Amino acid sequence: MGSRNTSVLFFAAIALFLFLHFPSQTEATIPAELASKVCAQSEIHSYEICVKVLTANPKSLMVSSAKAVAENALDMARRETTVTSCFFAALLKRKDINPASRAALESCSSLFKQSVTFISLDGLSGGTASLDLHSALDKATLCKSKLSAAHVSIKSVSDKLEQWRNFYSVASAAVYAVENPEP
Repeated sequence: MGSRNTSVLFFAAIALFLFLHFPSQTEATIPAELASKVCAQSEIHSYEICVKVLTANPKSLMVSSAKAVAENALDMARRETTVTSCFFAALLKRKDINPASRAALESCSSLFKQSVTFISLDGLSGGTASLDLHSALDKATLCKSKLSAAHVSIKSVSDKLEQWRNFYSVASAAVYAVENPEP
């Protein structure tokens, strides 16, 4: 009886390995085609970074339509916007922050918190997602201007803004692909 259980477990392990490492042709090609379409329109200069952002959400690997890619991209951009707002709020709690930088950091935290409301699936179904995303970009641009005016030069801040911009760019390109389908 032990030999039979071992054989069954061995077979199940092989089947699981094959399933995980060799997805069906449809599963393997649809996300790549959609990723190519989105990343070609993205403002991100590196295709690899675009794909990395796009596939950061495991759900992105199982989608089969441009709308589903856009929904996932918007969800990820919304989450990254929340994380960015929290990042600025956490910076404000540090004791070593220059008091002259504090107002700009507070403003950025608030602006990103406001931006979360602009990045939603409602805009995708209502046809206003690209306009909503642009409003979020305006808030991020205003944050960057306030940081520049206050002479804030913290590497982690510029890195966080760049990371947010990558998520924004992918979401924007995915929304564009849905709102302007190819003929």
